[in-house]
Amino acid sequence: MRLVKNLFLTTFILGTAVSLNAQHIKRCASHEYLMAQEKQTPGRLDFVKSLSNLPSKKTRGTLNIPVVVHVVYKNATENISDARINAQIAMLNACFRRKNVDTTKTRTIFKPIVGGMDIQFWLVDIKRVATTQSSFVFDFDIWGNNQADQVKEATYGSVAVQPDKKLNIWVCDLGLPSGMGELLGYAYPPPGLNNWPAGSAYPSQPLDGVVIDYLAFGGNGLNAQPLGSAYGLKGKTCVHEVGHYLGLRHIWGDDNGLCPGAGGEDDGVNDTPAQGDMSNNNCDTLQNTCMTANDMPDMIENYMDYSAETCQNSFTKQQVTMMQNVLDNFRTGIRIPTGIEMPDYSTDLAFYPNPVENTLHVYTDREDLLGADLIRLNPVGHVVYKGQIKQLGDNAIQLQGMAKGLYFAQVLLNQQSISSQKIILK
Repeated sequence: MRLVKNLFLTTFILGTAVSLNAQHIKRCASHEYLMAQEKQTPGRLDFVKSLSNLPSKKTRGTLNIPVVVHVVYKNATENISDARINAQIAMLNACFRRKNVDTTKTRTIFKPIVGGMDIQFWLVDIKRVATTQSSFVFDFDIWGNNQADQVKEATYGSVAVQPDKKLNIWVCDLGLPSGMGELLGYAYPPPGLNNWPAGSAYPSQPLDGVVIDYLAFGGNGLNAQPLGSAYGLKGKTCVHEVGHYLGLRHIWGDDNGLCPGAGGEDDGVNDTPAQGDMSNNNCDTLQNTCMTANDMPDMIENYMDYSAETCQNSFTKQQVTMMQNVLDNFRTGIRIPTGIEMPDYSTDLAFYPNPVENTLHVYTDREDLLGADLIRLNPVGHVVYKGQIKQLGDNAIQLQGMAKGLYFAQVLLNQQSISSQKIILK
């Protein structure tokens, strides 16, 4: 039996909910998780507001994050398409890099504080696992185990793939819209963060990652219906949860109506406006829950609010700094900074013929490249082939059945790209 240290989590899951078709929907489990902690031990939400000021320990460069998506399904509807998955990865990249088209909706008052990350999420694998479970409802058993985490176990779901080195995302039925579930998604932060109460991190590393209801997973219109349209889902639930995974708190501090300086909590980020309570799944530009000196209105544009996804379009600059420092100091295994100097392998790898018809050959005589990952990407960055350099000399890759056109062959050593070559398939 899996045990966790937070036995107090057997208490009720609390939190503000909004109504949709007689179904109570909560945006993510983080708030309910913290409220249960606070009810059991008042004062646990106190923290030191310092994480965003940590210096980086690594050379800054593009942060390449490998992503494994687990699709755990009981029926064909839940077994979402590759197109939905690719659309969600594209949405993550656009939103975190601040390349999303709706940044034009950011109000003028917030434009000086918003920013993007130099980050790239790479889809490296899709795991599809059939389950006998009708849904995975976020709730706690008598031992304090989160029952929804069964989606990460071999008995009912799909086991995490190198969670210390890859961002694992599970897509499953969390009980919406007709079941007992109330959540669109949830994620655990890493341990040791000053802006989170003790005990908030993942119970064990195999349970680390992000879980999203299949109805909320997608992007650019590729979301399931009818919940997707009725609730305004545009793929930003996953953006919100990956924000938690990278250390961000809800911008109102999870204190249900109190303002910082008046007994309320904060999110540990210095440039997010003071906010006393969550937005109620709307885009109310007049909402201002903390009327203090020099205060800004509530930032409904922020991905870490509970505003409607139609108006979420920004992280602040110091939220970006916090996430970068989490990757530099707390999730060091999954970050692949291109700024780290690597040996020059350009003369030690050969790709031929090019253009190619049926078989691409990759040649190397370096023993340290044995076992290196070889991937092929289409022009928009989706992985369409995965393999390894298995021997010295010639490694043949069969291309039969691939669509003609432009591809990129990349060699990754310790998850770091060491070579990239344009390949024309004719």
